[in-house]
Amino acid sequence: MHTEIERELHNLTLNTVTHGRRLSEEWFETGCVPKGSTKHVIHETLKRLGRREGFESVTDDFIAIMGNEIRRALNEHRDGIGDRAVTGNVDTDWEQDKDVIKLVNLAWRWKEFGAAKRTLDDKLAAVRQMDVMLSGVI
Repeated sequence: MHTEIERELHNLTLNTVTHGRRLSEEWFETGCVPKGSTKHVIHETLKRLGRREGFESVTDDFIAIMGNEIRRALNEHRDGIGDRAVTGNVDTDWEQDKDVIKLVNLAWRWKEFGAAKRTLDDKLAAVRQMDVMLSGVI
């Protein structure tokens, strides 16, 4: 593999690991408790992310499930704020409720982790596709 591609993959992996670890830390600090059948899976995944391992099995669908839990938790504090936090940005400059601020920050971290994971997955898919294309030429 080309050195520049390896370096880029390293940086993308580091970014994903860092955001995953921070997502785990912030999730547990906020006390956001998932509900329903996904509770156990989310907790186990967050523990793995906190240990800097196991993010390769985290799919876009699972990231969306995590976002739904954050949205639900925020909407329990104030109707509609969770919807705004997971789909856009929420200004917390005038917010007085520290729990809401923590959850809004968690939504931001969740978005950052999701973006980092998708970028890494896209790059890996491009490298695999490039290998397939080159093997057909050579």
